[in-house]
Amino acid sequence: FYDSFTNGVGGPLQAPVSALPWTLAYQLPGPGFDIANPYGNQPPPFASKSFVKPATILTVDQLMRPPYAQNWNISIEHVLGKNYLLDVRYVGNKGTRLPRMTEADPVLSGPDVNPNNLDQHRIYAGCSSTPGPCNFASVGIVSNISNSTYHAGQISLSRHFAAGLGFQLSYWFSKSLDDVSSFNVSGSAPTDVSGENDLAQNPFNIRAEHGPSLFDARQRFSLSGSYELPRWKGASRAADLLINGWQFNGIANVSSGTPFTVYDSANVSLQGQAPEISGFYSSRPDLIADPNQGPHTPEQWVSRSAFHRLDPATQAGQFGNEGRNAVRGPGIANIDLSLFKNFTIGERKHVQFRAECFNAANHANLALPQNDIASPQFGRVLEAGAPRLFQLALKFVF
Repeated sequence: FYDSFTNGVGGPLQAPVSALPWTLAYQLPGPGFDIANPYGNQPPPFASKSFVKPATILTVDQLMRPPYAQNWNISIEHVLGKNYLLDVRYVGNKGTRLPRMTEADPVLSGPDVNPNNLDQHRIYAGCSSTPGPCNFASVGIVSNISNSTYHAGQISLSRHFAAGLGFQLSYWFSKSLDDVSSFNVSGSAPTDVSGENDLAQNPFNIRAEHGPSLFDARQRFSLSGSYELPRWKGASRAADLLINGWQFNGIANVSSGTPFTVYDSANVSLQGQAPEISGFYSSRPDLIADPNQGPHTPEQWVSRSAFHRLDPATQAGQFGNEGRNAVRGPGIANIDLSLFKNFTIGERKHVQFRAECFNAANHANLALPQNDIASPQFGRVLEAGAPRLFQLALKFVF
């Protein structure tokens, strides 16, 4: 399956409205670009006719080709008895030439590089010998250089709804790998999403970004079913009103944790914040121990001792060796229950009373912990999912 290129919000160039607070993106025509006459014959969009220096640019790779996905699966189904079906399945997926953002004008590190002169050390900065700003700062380029793979073993046992009972039980064991899990996942924002930054830590080694997908939950179990209580035939009108028409439903989901990346909000690697890509740095620490070992409590889900934070002063310009999405977050367990009572008013009119309970076990589904190693709250879980909730409703069907 081939995918087409899209523009507009969420597309490669995010025009006409880009990041908050609704920055207007002005697109310059190609293929050539002349810094001395950037607008060509078009009127300049700004009050000043001079081009702002240094220019922060967002562009696309001229060699881009449409991305595509390949899907395949093989399954064996077997009927058990009269109402049961067993399904054993292998599912595969491969994404090729997927789009991602990269820094096309990276900083070349050196002993004299510091946060105040990053532009002067960029590859294509175009700095003149006279004092003054360079021609170019950060250049974000959209290229389809990413790939992804997904493999899963799935088993399912279902019962066709009969004699008032129906259910489906499923178990998945899967693995998803990619270079970046979504395109422009957070946009220009003050913080990232689960450590997922569209900006690669090392622009000279994009392959180092290959790792588990942001949504990679290795094991998933689900059970859903409905049970309709048998009707009492011959019951009086009052007994029929109280006893008949009840239905019990339930959904249970259990999933292992998804991964996240520990990052450093300080610009240790001195690559700049790349505002047109994500708006924040993607520096990472060194990994010196298994980060997934530990008590896994809300107060310390991941230990700081598993990482060595690079010193922004003495190790400036270096990249940490932690891989992308190297740490696993908390899993999820949830049970939703409901009880329905159906009342027949006429031949085509029905009233349904619904009593629903979400997260019936009141289990604390923890969110991902604070993953900025520079934060004093690092490793702590600061949020959780919704607690147990009850809901009553009446539904009129005609």
